[in-house]
Amino acid sequence: MIAGALLAAAAACAALAVQAAEPEPTVEPLRLPERPRVIVFAPHPDDETIAAGGLIQQLTRARADVDVVFVTNGDGYPDAVRKELRTPAPTGADYVAFGRRRQHEALQATHRLGVYPSAVHFLGFPDGGLDQLWRAHWSRASPYVSPYTDEDSPPYSDAFDPDLDYDGQDLTAAIMRILRDVRPNVIVMPHPDDVHHDHAATAYFVIEAADRLRTHNVIPHDVQILTYLVHDPYRPPTKAETATLPPPAPPRFTDTRWFALPLTTEQQGVKAAALRAYTSQLDIMPDLLTRFLRPNELFGEVEPAVLARIASRH
Repeated sequence: MIAGALLAAAAACAALAVQAAEPEPTVEPLRLPERPRVIVFAPHPDDETIAAGGLIQQLTRARADVDVVFVTNGDGYPDAVRKELRTPAPTGADYVAFGRRRQHEALQATHRLGVYPSAVHFLGFPDGGLDQLWRAHWSRASPYVSPYTDEDSPPYSDAFDPDLDYDGQDLTAAIMRILRDVRPNVIVMPHPDDVHHDHAATAYFVIEAADRLRTHNVIPHDVQILTYLVHDPYRPPTKAETATLPPPAPPRFTDTRWFALPLTTEQQGVKAAALRAYTSQLDIMPDLLTRFLRPNELFGEVEPAVLARIASRH
């Protein structure tokens, strides 16, 4: 995650202040299919744990199939790279080294949540650039160059497919390949209205890929698509504001039906242990991350018409 997202959230907060006084939407208990096959998409290493660490461990404890896909390695975080590597002017190689560090942390965290290493996938796409792939670099003829790593393709030899380029078509194709292999009946992804551009864009690409596969009957037409929210003016609330069940639903999402997943004390402890694997992030933004160590997790189902509108973009 990038520190700039926090500034964007603060700016959005002022514009949305009037809505805060509106009645909060109802939050219902989360229900999954009887035999869930779940895939979780995370824009950066740590998003899967803070947003869905409780859900993931509940599924793995029940021996359900769970895959986790990291769209970026989180290698575009200048403040964290400068602090971690103790260099005032990081090079492209420094950012790649930091991305490898975050990948290692992600493998530790997902292991603590019970996910097999073979079910963890790193796409290696550009941190801070996913929105550009969706809007300006869709075509394979115009790949995006990361301003951090100076690369136009995944710089990690163990990435899902290092031969892909940084463009929207290749990212969509990669997500489609994974969905085709996993054939999930539950997809967990960021909310498309998350104020962090990488989070919103991750949702766009997953929606696009899933829509194409559903059209060709590759994944179920009734696949359950759950979204999670990380960056928002009103979430996550501080523990001093509320620690009750269920959590308050964000007031600005009138197109989303919200569901709460309660966590036991033991499950909260496992989630906290997984989060501790992300030392590079806890060193730089501990307050944000630890706000998600709560007795519940919140997931939303976005209205199908909204998903269809996003999928029709390309």
